[in-house]
Amino acid sequence: MRQSKNSTASTENSGAKSTRKTWQKEAVYNIFSAMRNHPTAEMVCDSVYRTYPTIGRATVYRILNSFVDSGKAIKVPVCDGADRFDITTYPHSHAKCRVCGNVFDIDADFDMPEVRDSCGFTVENVAVLYFGICC
Repeated sequence: MRQSKNSTASTENSGAKSTRKTWQKEAVYNIFSAMRNHPTAEMVCDSVYRTYPTIGRATVYRILNSFVDSGKAIKVPVCDGADRFDITTYPHSHAKCRVCGNVFDIDADFDMPEVRDSCGFTVENVAVLYFGICC
C-alpha cells in the first residue's frame, strides 16, 4: 500500500465503512472540537483557514459531514439559518437566541414517543430547538 506524506497508515472503522485518517481530518476535528459555539460549516472553514490555508472549503464541508455520518458530531438544523454542527453527541436539545443568533445546549430528557399509524412509522430520534433571548 502506497502512502502519501499527508496521510497515516491507520484507518478508522465506522460501521461497514472504513475511512482513512488524514492530517486534514485531524486538523479539522481539533479546530471544530475546540469551538463550543455550535458553528456553521462556514465558521469552521474560516477557523481552519486561519491555521491551515491549504485546506479547502469543500474538504472542510466533506469532513464535517463525515463526522456526522460516523457519529463524531451531530448536525443541528436551524430553520432560519445555516445548519450548525455540535461535537456533543449524547441526546440533548438546543436553544437559539433570536437576538445574537448563538445556539446553546440544553440538557432535557425527552422520552421517545411511541407513534403508531397505518404506515408503521417508527420514531428514531427527537430534535427540539427552543427560540428565545439569551442573557
